[in-house]
Amino acid sequence: MVKYDLLGFKGKNDYLKYFVDSLIPTNRTYNYYVDWEKIQSNLEKKITEINILNSLIHISPDERKNKLKDIIYKYPGVVSVIPLIIAVRDSNLLILEISDDIYFKEFDFTSKYSIQQKLDSNVVDNVDDLVDFCDKSGIIDLLGRIKDLYTYLTGVEVGLDSNARKNRSGKIFEQIIELFLKSELKKLGKDYSLKCEDSSIMIGKSKRIDFVVYKKHRPLIAIECNFYWWSGGKGIEVAGSYADLQRRFRDKGLEFIWVTDGPGWAGMKSTLKSAFEDIDFLLNYRILEKNFVNIVNDLSKE
Repeated sequence: MVKYDLLGFKGKNDYLKYFVDSLIPTNRTYNYYVDWEKIQSNLEKKITEINILNSLIHISPDERKNKLKDIIYKYPGVVSVIPLIIAVRDSNLLILEISDDIYFKEFDFTSKYSIQQKLDSNVVDNVDDLVDFCDKSGIIDLLGRIKDLYTYLTGVEVGLDSNARKNRSGKIFEQIIELFLKSELKKLGKDYSLKCEDSSIMIGKSKRIDFVVYKKHRPLIAIECNFYWWSGGKGIEVAGSYADLQRRFRDKGLEFIWVTDGPGWAGMKSTLKSAFEDIDFLLNYRILEKNFVNIVNDLSKE
């Protein structure tokens, strides 16, 4: 059960109200929205191929198909750019063809593309078929309507990068917690240190602990953190599993702190109430900020 007295609260209802009222409304920094460095790196890896395909822009559609065919023969590496033009990361695409019957074609767009026919007849490695793919998927037409392929692909990369925002959200919150923990432990003295993603203490086959506080080189506290924008199954699932996680840490001689935050928890009060019964230190960032030193000092006595 949450140690309400140590944290300065009367009980569950008092703690729940403060917990929800003090949730951080956002963890979106300037870097959350777009990872420009990654986008530039992705495009620079293919800059030669992109520049070659740029030559297709200011010619007629029929000429464009013929020239694309010639380009693929001369510079087969350009095919690796084709999926990105239609906002796809995969280098092998399985396409459903519909005519009198339905059948499937698998297209190989790897950078190690070879003109040689594949042994597997279902894998299309024929230049005419690749040009036909570009025509039917709208790429041939697109190249007649844009001014610069690199600029267009920058926009595509920005769109694809938005899918990575969920991961960035979690990483940003981890960075916030890491900065705070390092600052507070420095105040506590040289006996204390912090390890991030500590692999020396494994829980399960591959689970690395977000943070471990050490005192005199002995592991003292395991800390997990996460941030929820939305209410729902993920937060409920994690809350249920972390009660067991606390027991497993204690079997290894560690105490456990779960730091979780975000507006999603405002809609999961019943989950919080239940988790308060099982986890001693279920904190949001503001509660951690006010109580971390007291918690460490208290646990150091045991």
